[in-house]
Amino acid sequence: MKLTRGESAFVVANYVVLSLITIIIVIPFWYVLTVSVTPYSIFSEKNGMVLFPTSFNFDYYAYLLKKGSLIYNAYGVTIRNTAAGVALALVLTATAAYALAEKKLPGRRIIMLIFVFTMLFKGGLIPTYITVKNLGLLNTDYVLILVMAYSAFNMIIMKSFFEGIPESLKESAAIDGASELRVLRSIVLPMSMPVIASIGLLYMVTYWNDFFNALLYVTDWHKAPVQLVLRTIIASSSLPPELLEAAGKTPPPTIGIQMAAIIIVALPMMIIYPFIQKYFEQGMLIGSVKG
Repeated sequence: MKLTRGESAFVVANYVVLSLITIIIVIPFWYVLTVSVTPYSIFSEKNGMVLFPTSFNFDYYAYLLKKGSLIYNAYGVTIRNTAAGVALALVLTATAAYALAEKKLPGRRIIMLIFVFTMLFKGGLIPTYITVKNLGLLNTDYVLILVMAYSAFNMIIMKSFFEGIPESLKESAAIDGASELRVLRSIVLPMSMPVIASIGLLYMVTYWNDFFNALLYVTDWHKAPVQLVLRTIIASSSLPPELLEAAGKTPPPTIGIQMAAIIIVALPMMIIYPFIQKYFEQGMLIGSVKG
C-alpha cells in the first residue's frame, strides 16, 4: 500500500521523535556504565567527559561486591525480599481475585467496594507506621515483605482476567468433585499465566525498587535492601561508614562507586524484563478488557 505524502511525513516524524527519545534515554545510562569501568585518572583528565572508555577498570565493582560488604549483604536481602514478597503477593492476589470473580459470592459487590475504597483513601503514613510498630515489625526480616504484599489494583486486573475464563470448565471440574482450591490450582491458574506473569513483574519491580519503606521501617543496615544503600551512596558526598568498615581498605573515588552501584542495582531488572515482556503485554491487555 502506497503512502500519501502526509502519511509518509507522519511516519518519518515518528521515527525522528522516537529516535530522539531513545537517544535521550540511552546516553545517560551509557555514561553511567562508561564511568563505572573507566579508571579515575582518565576520568579526571577528561573532566568527566567520558563517553567511550579507552581502558577498563573493574575496581569499583570489586569494591562494592566484596564478600561481607554492605551492598553485598543488601543484595542478598533484596533478593530474599523480592522472591518471598512476589510469591506471597501472587498468592494473596490470586485467591482474592478468584473469589471476587465468582458472581455467586454473597456480598460480592460490597466486598469489591471495600477493596476499591482502599485505592482512593488510605490511613496515612503516620497511622501505618504506628501500626507496624505496634505489631513489632520494625527492623524485622519480614517487614518489607508484608507491607507491600497486596495491591487492590493488581487484584482487579487479575479478577477481570479470571472472569473471562469459561464457567463451563469450572463447572465440569466441580461435577467431578474438585474443590474450589483444586479448580483454582489445576484449571484457572494454568490458563492465566500471561496475567500472572504481568502481575508478578509489577510486584517484582515494586519490591526490587523500594527504598521508601526501608527508610521508614529499617534502621539496621544488615537488614537494609540494596535500593536504600544505593540511595545513601548517591545522596551523600561520601560513602556510608558501614561500607568503608566492611571494605577494610582505601576506597576508590566516590563518583565511580556511585556509577557502579547504579549498574549493579539496575542490571537484574534489565536482564529479566525482555524474557517476560510478551507475557506482560498480553496479560495487561487481556486483563483490561473488562472493568
